[in-house]
Amino acid sequence: MNAKLADLYGNDYVLTSEQPDLFHWYRTTDGEEFGIRKTRLTGREKDLLNALFPSIRILDDRMNEVQVKWASLLFEDNSSVELNLHSPVRYIHFYLKEAPSDLTDFIEAMTGLFSDETVLLFENERKGVLVQANDIDEQIVHELEQTAAALTADFFTGMSLFVGQTISHSDSSHLKRVYKAEKKWFATGRELMPSQMVFTHVDIVPAVLFNEASEETIDYLIKLMEPIQHDSELLKSIRIYLESNLNITLAAKQLYVHRNSLQYRVDKFIEKTGIDVKSFQGAVMVYLSLLAMELR
Repeated sequence: MNAKLADLYGNDYVLTSEQPDLFHWYRTTDGEEFGIRKTRLTGREKDLLNALFPSIRILDDRMNEVQVKWASLLFEDNSSVELNLHSPVRYIHFYLKEAPSDLTDFIEAMTGLFSDETVLLFENERKGVLVQANDIDEQIVHELEQTAAALTADFFTGMSLFVGQTISHSDSSHLKRVYKAEKKWFATGRELMPSQMVFTHVDIVPAVLFNEASEETIDYLIKLMEPIQHDSELLKSIRIYLESNLNITLAAKQLYVHRNSLQYRVDKFIEKTGIDVKSFQGAVMVYLSLLAMELR
């Protein structure tokens, strides 16, 4: 196989290089590493090579001891790794639509945005994870949206991020299970909401549940909104009311209407659909119905 690849790509097929960032790197089942110049590969060729050979993780030879341990646990299923965690951690998954032209500069930009305790790992040149500890901030989402926008502009590559749950349980098997689940959810979220730059587990899990629901369940949820499906103003008002934690005053401010006007719309919604959106159970049902309408 490798001899055929060497014949096909000629001088763009290498076993070593003094400029490794110019190549996509792969490893055969026998452990032999080889690279193919990035400019020679089409998207379909990269997909085929990724299916045949495991991609070599970025900067394996420059990782410190902590990075090596986390990479061994998350990427190699080595649950015997001892991480000696003394505080909760959280995964921030990232995905790039295109590999950055200057990977070293990109890594410096990423690491400069977080504390020294944050561990940066690349699974391949387009995706990876930040393991965040000690400085976990629940208000980080807005900052990450600005970060993603800035990195997208600086490196000419679309970027999306997923802020996972805070993990207090330091058992290696549990840390691995959470990583795998969140990685799967992140992929689903990108597929369902491709324009969104930053996801959280709070908004992505309902989308994942929707994606895994049966057609009968989805149709049922959508039909609940049938009486008001063409009233875009009412639908928008109810969505913002839900996102404002059922706070009429706060939602009215966001909609630039008097609270009495919004209260009238909420009452109108209840009358037309028969669902008491002011109750917790009703609010959950309506939120899932609106989600089904948006993602169908």
